[in-house]
Amino acid sequence: MARSPMTSSGHRTPCQRGLGGGAPSLRDLGAPSLHRGRRPLTAIPIALGAAALLAGGRLVLTGRPMQHHLRWTAALIALAAMLPIDRARDPVGAIGLAAALVGLYVWALLRWRRARRQEVDAGMPPGIGIGGDALLRPQRSPEVVLLAHTRGGPTDQAPEVLLLHGLAASRSVWTPLGRLLDEADAPNLRPDLLGFGASRSIGTKFGLDDHVTAVLRLLDAVGARSVVVMGHSFGCAVAVGVAARRPELVRELILVCPPVFRSGAAARERLGRDDWMARHIVNGSRVASTACAVMCVLRGPAAALVTHIARETPSELARESVNHSWPAYRDAVVSLLDENPLPSWISQPTSVTTVVLATDDSRAPAGDVLRWPHECVQVLELPGDHLLPITQPDVLAKLIIEARKHDSH
Repeated sequence: MARSPMTSSGHRTPCQRGLGGGAPSLRDLGAPSLHRGRRPLTAIPIALGAAALLAGGRLVLTGRPMQHHLRWTAALIALAAMLPIDRARDPVGAIGLAAALVGLYVWALLRWRRARRQEVDAGMPPGIGIGGDALLRPQRSPEVVLLAHTRGGPTDQAPEVLLLHGLAASRSVWTPLGRLLDEADAPNLRPDLLGFGASRSIGTKFGLDDHVTAVLRLLDAVGARSVVVMGHSFGCAVAVGVAARRPELVRELILVCPPVFRSGAAARERLGRDDWMARHIVNGSRVASTACAVMCVLRGPAAALVTHIARETPSELARESVNHSWPAYRDAVVSLLDENPLPSWISQPTSVTTVVLATDDSRAPAGDVLRWPHECVQVLELPGDHLLPITQPDVLAKLIIEARKHDSH
């Protein structure tokens, strides 16, 4: 039998060990030793880190925040265990790494706790579920800070038009329409609703009443006296809330693609069928909150990815679809399930109301309104899908300009 070639020292070369002498061992490749006798050293930094994290959390957290801390602790310990460090050969380095991770986490935990305290001091519920950079900074109070907004047309005049965007959107959805209103010298106001767009850092409660209160505060701040209010999708519910609470302020309502559901069960079925995120919300799944938390951390890459996936949507609008907080999105969906004012308003409006429907809208089908009692509102059907503010801005502009000519009520 032929013998394997040897080096002058009588040992096989690494190449020869790999070819003729069997696969190289883990030790040959420089892999960490898995010898059982060294496992106690491997466990030391993980055990110390776990004890420090748990103890630190218990010192500063109680109740529901403690549950979040336990999950974060488990994730951090798992991360430390997976780091490519030879804990058996270099226990001092491993302990140092664990100490650094613990120190970083405790620093973030203290920042988190201070932010929640500042929110409570400002009279807001603590924003426990808000992710991204809001984990370490306090949300701003809507009673102190106005909604982010754009004023168009003659800015030296009080706004006469209010445009309210829908779910997972921002004021950018009104850009084509706003341009037409500016050309017509129609003073207009386009806010980002609580938790959306540039208002993402405002508020910790995002129910329908909270949105209405924030919008009314903005209208009062800019001196609005009589406005034509146009809402799109979820913005229709906010528009109706504004008209119901301050009827003297609203000259006319124009509801574009309103989500009119006959019941909460019908709403759950429709939202769950047409929107992946909404489906998990209505089913009570944690998948939605987890996905949104990841998106909060990776908002930039997520925005870039969305622009490639939704190529038929204008890039600015696609990017803004991820520019919101998880509680804002969740509470908007829940509002449509539990306190949607649109069905009763369309059947018995207390302000002049025009409803604009899209013939190919799968999210808010025209049939939902047409099969509902609607004799007291004017209904207009336009070709297109749910994005009428983008595809039919000229028609919507004409409706607004005509409504401005009408006497209030």
